[in-house]
Amino acid sequence: MVTIIITVMQHFSDLSFCPHSNNVCGLIVTAGREKMQWTLFLVVLMGQCLFSTCLLYQYHFIKEQKTWDEAQKYCRETYTDLATVSDMTDMKRLCSSTGNQDEAWIGLHSYPGKNNRMWYWSVPGLKFVDSQTRWGSGEPNDFMGILENCVVLYPQLWNDSPCSTKYTSVCYNETKPSGNTFHYVETPMTWPQAQSYCRQHYTDLVSGLDQVDNPSVKSRSYSWIGLFRDSWRWSDGSYSSFRNWQSDGDLVDGQSNKTCATVSNTAGTWSSDYCNKQKPFYCYGAPRTDVRVTLTAAPSVTKTDPAVPETMLREMEAVFRDKGISVRLSWRKLSDKLHTIREEPEQSTCSFIQICQYSN
Repeated sequence: MVTIIITVMQHFSDLSFCPHSNNVCGLIVTAGREKMQWTLFLVVLMGQCLFSTCLLYQYHFIKEQKTWDEAQKYCRETYTDLATVSDMTDMKRLCSSTGNQDEAWIGLHSYPGKNNRMWYWSVPGLKFVDSQTRWGSGEPNDFMGILENCVVLYPQLWNDSPCSTKYTSVCYNETKPSGNTFHYVETPMTWPQAQSYCRQHYTDLVSGLDQVDNPSVKSRSYSWIGLFRDSWRWSDGSYSSFRNWQSDGDLVDGQSNKTCATVSNTAGTWSSDYCNKQKPFYCYGAPRTDVRVTLTAAPSVTKTDPAVPETMLREMEAVFRDKGISVRLSWRKLSDKLHTIREEPEQSTCSFIQICQYSN
């Protein structure tokens, strides 16, 4: 376990902890010079790189047979949560952590339905932005009612398509010191096959506007790029876009009641299954990071209003999730002997300190 203590002494609005529009955050952002200061401690579970330190998940294989829901409950009570897998490095570490040859649950669960799908880039850690797209006219459209969860490139524009359709594809290689970064694969493949091929031979399917907008890429016709959508979510709420499906059908949401994900240790590939089946499973225990943050609020925000601290927690949780960090926050009041805050010029101070800490 690695512990990092970070002290941040900034105003609430400076920390960008108000990504959503609501009355409380509006008051905080527009506050004047006279502010009320709250000090709290955050205990954050981290599984990705933050503050220039990369902390790897600690995986735990549990042989006991449980349903997915039972496994989730066990992992949350005993460790942190069911296993989240953020990239191929995590996948290899998870598979090498045990000699298990059977399928085992991981922390991926589907919530079928067209409206529950979200777009992701194939490259782990690269977030899809709705305002930065190159859709063709009328796209994406699930043409003729067929679920189209993968994206094919036709000159300079994007078109959603069934993931089981076979097209050429464009891979990229980030480790190439010089020369050709992009690689056109002429053999037609399904989207999962193309993703697997690119990961085995290069780095991944081309992902992100910087790559897709490259003249040597966007001129390709009907070639897969690394954009897909699904209704799968990680149990710990993290944003990992990494997927390693064995078959095309797992990318076609809403067609099956198999809504929980398993991993096969022999191949490291994933499949979906009925959540009420009993299987062994993987938990993870993430490193903990203590973060001290000083927040400020406008004088018009009443500290005794229960909606204020609750809104603050939800806003902070949302920001951490956007950064790919799993965190659940709660308040705990310190004893009276610790109720001391150094007074600063032009600021009125609170008579209390609260602790916001992770709760299993």
